[in-house]
Amino acid sequence: MTTRDEIIDALEGKRGDAAPPAIFTQTGTVGQMEACGSHWPEANFDAEKMIKLALQPADMFGFATVKIPFDITIIPEIMGCEIQEGKGDRQPAVSGSPWRNDDMMVPEVPDIISPDEFLTKGRCPMMLEAATKIKSRREDLFLITGMEDAFSTAYQMCGMETFLVGAMMDPDLCLSWVKAIVPCLNAYAKALSEVSDDVQMIIEAAADIAPPEMFYQFTKDSATEIVSNIKDSFSTIHTCGDTSEVVADIAKMGENGLSVESFLDYDAIVQKVDGNTNLIGGIPPVDHLFGSTPEVIVKDAWKASDAGYAIIAPECGVPPHTPNENLQALASYRASR
Repeated sequence: MTTRDEIIDALEGKRGDAAPPAIFTQTGTVGQMEACGSHWPEANFDAEKMIKLALQPADMFGFATVKIPFDITIIPEIMGCEIQEGKGDRQPAVSGSPWRNDDMMVPEVPDIISPDEFLTKGRCPMMLEAATKIKSRREDLFLITGMEDAFSTAYQMCGMETFLVGAMMDPDLCLSWVKAIVPCLNAYAKALSEVSDDVQMIIEAAADIAPPEMFYQFTKDSATEIVSNIKDSFSTIHTCGDTSEVVADIAKMGENGLSVESFLDYDAIVQKVDGNTNLIGGIPPVDHLFGSTPEVIVKDAWKASDAGYAIIAPECGVPPHTPNENLQALASYRASR
């Protein structure tokens, strides 16, 4: 059985004795860029350069997964936001939009483009092209494509602080924004699922960003609907931060796998999820994957696997300056026993 087969089994709830290693989040690092000659920011905007860099975790370290894209600005850019392209060690970021204003007020919902138009705009065709080419060239790898939810798209368009304050002051208006965006994301999720092995959606559910009631009001139903449109592949959800108050319900949104930050309390996460989905993670990305040693990463991996995690992976995007030896330690952690 290949590691790709193990990952598929794990997402079907049939994990073996030790969880397979993978990366379901952002994979690009400076070390990989130097090795293959494909660098940011160009690799975020050119399909062939994206493919070349995205294949490096497999080619350099032996991972059985490949993940695209490296950034989270594709959707807001299509929706009309301005983005900064980033640098060699910095991802693109939203820098402005027509709906941000000086008075910090959420505007009325604009005319959102149609789902059909969404699929033709910006970098959406490039993403679908890159995914299709990876699938045709590397059948040995498990392909993950990423997207974001409607709530986070709305606050990128309006400005995070403005939208979060607006969500408390005028929740009906903010919910209208979320509902207006969902049809485009339904179409994108479906299109990605047709060319991927898994579609991973990043949702906003962290208590350090918004109180738990906002998850139930703005994210849960809309994100569940989007997940339901991932029909031709596996679906996974990722969220950063402290999700302890809502993780039990995130696990019931219909996804095959869930990636959250554990803060090294693996048993608590496993208990809260209660078998409703398959856990992905176990490796703190900054403090350990970037800032610690291979020995610590192997120790983390075994602890998460022994606790019942389905797949061992970084719990958020891989930091761009992560050492090669630490990624190698994760990819080969099972060889230590």
